[in-house]
Amino acid sequence: MTWRNKPILSVLLIVIAGIAVDAGSKIWAQKTLLSDRFHQREGDYPVCGNETEEMARSHFVRVNASPITVIPNVFRFRYVENCASSFNLMTTVSESFRFPFFMIISVLACILIPLMFLKTPDKSTYMLFALPFILAGALGNLIDRMVYRYVVDFVDWYVVFGGKEYHWPTFNIADALIVIGIALMVLQLKKDSMTSSSKTVSTPSVDPLNDAATAVSPLPETKEND
Repeated sequence: MTWRNKPILSVLLIVIAGIAVDAGSKIWAQKTLLSDRFHQREGDYPVCGNETEEMARSHFVRVNASPITVIPNVFRFRYVENCASSFNLMTTVSESFRFPFFMIISVLACILIPLMFLKTPDKSTYMLFALPFILAGALGNLIDRMVYRYVVDFVDWYVVFGGKEYHWPTFNIADALIVIGIALMVLQLKKDSMTSSSKTVSTPSVDPLNDAATAVSPLPETKEND
């Protein structure tokens, strides 16, 4: 394991910039996409509690939100508090299990990803850059859980069909960073697969019968001097 020949500076910049952009965007969302009434009364509504408390908090957020439409009927910024995982997974799991589970997973990810980076071959460029994107996203959401107990989401893609809105799960910059990292991992796997296939095709075939015949072929005759 070695750090030699790895893009350490670039990786550090990706992680630091990713965390900074994610945190800044969430602060912007809290200040811009919520009414003054929300900030005045949010202490009256517990976050990520039991099912009844979460429903009350969700309704409170919804009625005090001030979405910003970017593309009508397609894309807008809408503030959401997500007590579950990325893209609202595990929403039906109790908070008593959900919170420590996500904390442990996030901490493990932050420990294992640098180790994976250390073991990744220098020539695996896509993988070397995939890991810092995933680390930045994991740290961004981990910071949210440590500070708020929930993750701030605000990117809302949706379509309107038959007068009804159909939404992709609301997400944030940290989630996008993780998706970018996974996409780079897929590219690395594809590249490795193509390289492996190329080596297999270019390897000359071996004919054991021909080799055996060559091995036992008689030596050329030499003329004896008279």
